Formats: sequence, structure tokens, C-alpha cells
Amino acid sequence: MSKTSMFEIAGEPAIAAKARKTILDAFADLEFIEEGHKYFIGEKEVTVSVSGVGHRFIREPFDEQYQAARYASKHGETAEYWIRQWRCNSFRATTLGTKTHEFGESLGYFRAGHPEFIRPMILPQYNKEYNFLAPIHPKEEAIVQFMNDMPDSYHLVLNEAMVYSGKNPIAERNITELICGTFDMLYYYDGDGDDSRAGFVILDYKTNAHLKSDFNRKFNKTLLSPFDYMIEEDLSLYTIQLSLYALMLEDIGIKVIDRKIVWLTNEEGEKGYEIISVPDVSETLRKVL
Repeated sequence: MSKTSMFEIAGEPAIAAKARKTILDAFADLEFIEEGHKYFIGEKEVTVSVSGVGHRFIREPFDEQYQAARYASKHGETAEYWIRQWRCNSFRATTLGTKTHEFGESLGYFRAGHPEFIRPMILPQYNKEYNFLAPIHPKEEAIVQFMNDMPDSYHLVLNEAMVYSGKNPIAERNITELICGTFDMLYYYDGDGDDSRAGFVILDYKTNAHLKSDFNRKFNKTLLSPFDYMIEEDLSLYTIQLSLYALMLEDIGIKVIDRKIVWLTNEEGEKGYEIISVPDVSETLRKVL
């Protein structure tokens, strides 16, 4: 996860550059330590992350030991065997997700004319002679396709930017908890000729095999109140996550008009990605956090 310094993109609207500076200045004191995956503001560690907040609203957190014992009784092997299998699969998915995100961050900056922001993990894929950043996995190919399809009316502001709560100048609008996180992408949409439609759009790459839970939908298993109208599934947790990021940006005056998941599906015959707009639940979050 990088700490990006201020930069400019040729031909960008002034409002995009202004927003970039506003965000980088507002959250300049937030530091991320790779070892242990920790955030700090000065010497104070911030222990609550945006990605973890949604899990508070899950009715029954996953009980690994109990579920492994049940699975073993039905499918054979031991509970320990299945726990190992699950954890190895999770590690593989997390590692792939990390690399995919780093490629997305690098490609976004590379195409904006800033190859100096290519992440160290991705640098071996950069051919400086031919000015080419090579995708080497289908999910990276999907990111290339996504960016090829990006309308000219969208202007990059920041990739992988760190934010935290408590910045609203109106005290009662702030959530009471100190929460931090890193969003994948922020773009300025210029309205495509209609200023009344213009605003900032926050986007997040997701590499999950599935976003929806057929089982939970079948049995109407929902999250806890006040999100008990939402099915317990990754799509709902990401809805909460993106609204939290948007809330933190709006606290410093960045008007977010849409929150989108860029789901890297990798399905045969498809572009390899699907864009899903999710609803704004930020006002609910302001009341409960």
C-alpha cells in the first residue's frame, strides 16, 4: 500500500487536482505499516478498519471449528484437515487479491502518465523501452479491459488512498468511532456536458468468486438491524464499506455521487468484469457508529 505524493495529470479538470490535494493534505498524518497491517495517526494506532465494520452486523459469525467438524462428518477426513484446506484457499485468494489490486493501482497511474507510482510487486511487468505494463493473469486482463472501457468523462483523482473518520467540521455529523481504511479508486465524473450530473465516484475492485449468497437469499438470512433489510452476503458488506469510504470523503467536502464495485468475474465470453452500483447507506452509518 503506497503513500502517494501530490501530482498532476495532463489535461485533467481543475476540480480533480483540487480534490486530490484536499484528500492528501487532510489525511497526511495517517500512516500504514505493512508488517502487521497496522494504521497509525502519529503514535496512536487505529484499530478499527472500514473493511471490518460490516462484520459487526452479521448475526452468526463463522465458527470454524464447529463447521469443520460438521463438514468432516459429512465428507470424510478430519476437522483439522478441512481447516487447513480452508485457510490455504483463503491465503491463495488473499494473495491473488493483493496482487490484483496492486496491478490496478499501478495501471491507473501508468495510464495517467505516472509510471513512477508502479508498485514494486508489479515493476517486473513494466517494459520501459516499449512503455508497456503487461497483465499476466486473467484478472489483470479484466482490469485492462475495464480501463479501456472507461469513458473520457471519468478523470482519475487517486488510487489506494488512505482515509479516516472524524474530519467533518460539523461535530454532530461525525461518527463517534475512529475508523480508517484505504479505498481503491476515486474518479471525477465531469457530467459528460451536464454540470448538474458531475461529481466524484468511488470504486473498489473485488475478486470474489461470488458476491451473492444463494443459500442466504433462499432462507432470507439478513444482517442485524439497522441493515436487516439486506441479505447477509459479501455484496451487502461491500455496500457498507463503500458508504463508509464515501462518508469520510464527504466529511472533507468531496461530494460522492456514486459508489461502484468493479467485480473481476473472469467468466467465459464476458469482458471479465461487471460494474455494480451500490446504494448509499452513509446516513444510517452516521447514526449507528
